[in-house]
Amino acid sequence: MTSRPDAGLPDDVLVAEIRQAYADSADGWATGPAEIYRHLARALVGVATDDLAGARVLDLGAGTGVASEALLEVGAQPVGVDLAVEMLQHRQASRPPGVAGDAQRLPFRTGVFDAIVAAFSLNHVPDLLGTLTGCRRVLRAGGPRLASTFPSGDDHPAKAIVEGVLEDHGYRRPAWYGTFKTRVADLTGEPANLERTARAAGFSSVRVEHVPVEVGLDDPHLAVEWRLNMPHTLAFVANLDGQAQLDLRRAAIRELTGPLPSAIPMLVLDARAP
Repeated sequence: MTSRPDAGLPDDVLVAEIRQAYADSADGWATGPAEIYRHLARALVGVATDDLAGARVLDLGAGTGVASEALLEVGAQPVGVDLAVEMLQHRQASRPPGVAGDAQRLPFRTGVFDAIVAAFSLNHVPDLLGTLTGCRRVLRAGGPRLASTFPSGDDHPAKAIVEGVLEDHGYRRPAWYGTFKTRVADLTGEPANLERTARAAGFSSVRVEHVPVEVGLDDPHLAVEWRLNMPHTLAFVANLDGQAQLDLRRAAIRELTGPLPSAIPMLVLDARAP
């Protein structure tokens, strides 16, 4: 990997730091963000027009397994891959098999999967074109590829509000997260770019859809736990003493005044290997 002309970390450093951040946050992720992402994963799988029952499906960026859960619910046979083996080890005995690997260099044979589901993982890879090209390689001909990302400029308001409270308590974004937001996430947050890159990777029948998903984020307590247990915030929160953590949570809940949107917007890429 190489660095790019825009500001930020070199790609190899960025990927290593993302891996470590997620490795260190598996338990926190499972107690906070996982419930939100469980709803999002079910909505993503629900977009599939193919019958996935019995299909061998790659869960790309499997994390703690919420997309694999959604796939099991429709009778699929998921196989997870994630950069952070610690994420795959969460509830390892009761979840489908997983492989530690980089989404940008998939460790699988050509045409081995009937479908691929990537629930909010494409927005973590610096090389989007290379990753999508690799996904096309491991898909059988005609296999669907479903991916979800957050649309640029359409964030849930709790994100900025809780981060503001964190900053008041001394938090500063880690370098990897700043690079990720300014250079990587926006590549997948623009529908035209996402569609164009999927076509350049060799996919056909490409469409990108804006889908709002009800996740219950009108509950301030749920919104706060979502944001405080993310990989880019958890290390800071965990280093506070018990009283400081309590004060932080109370302050964040107080700031979430007025009605909050219950839903999160997501972009869904629906494409097919020719």
